[in-house]
Amino acid sequence: MANLFVLKNTRRQVAVKITGTGQANIYLANILYPGQYANNQTQGNVLWPITDIAYDVGNAASINRNGNIVFAMNAGQNYIGFTKDIGVSLIDDANANVNVNLGAASGTVILQFSKEAGFVDPDRQNLEPKDR
Repeated sequence: MANLFVLKNTRRQVAVKITGTGQANIYLANILYPGQYANNQTQGNVLWPITDIAYDVGNAASINRNGNIVFAMNAGQNYIGFTKDIGVSLIDDANANVNVNLGAASGTVILQFSKEAGFVDPDRQNLEPKDR
């Protein structure tokens, strides 16, 4: 089982690092910002596409959503900044949880997600009672 670390979790982005061997799952609950809830509390209403991938893997590995491979990685290292370099994001099954399969060889994968539809920003306004 691979290890999972949340590196960044802000209102509109989250970055997750997966290291080791085997598989790790990234669930919607891992990426919710404290105080932030998905609209209607159903995962079908939430979109969190992958915007960046950095990896260093010892053998072929894959990123899967809803049982489908959305990105395959060959042994070696690479960085793909989809939104920065191409102007798109991996929106395939973007409302599904993510499974990263590193296989038998040790590896590291860093994924960055954009929190899109279905996320409610926390109310950060500090208003006086008379101004509410």
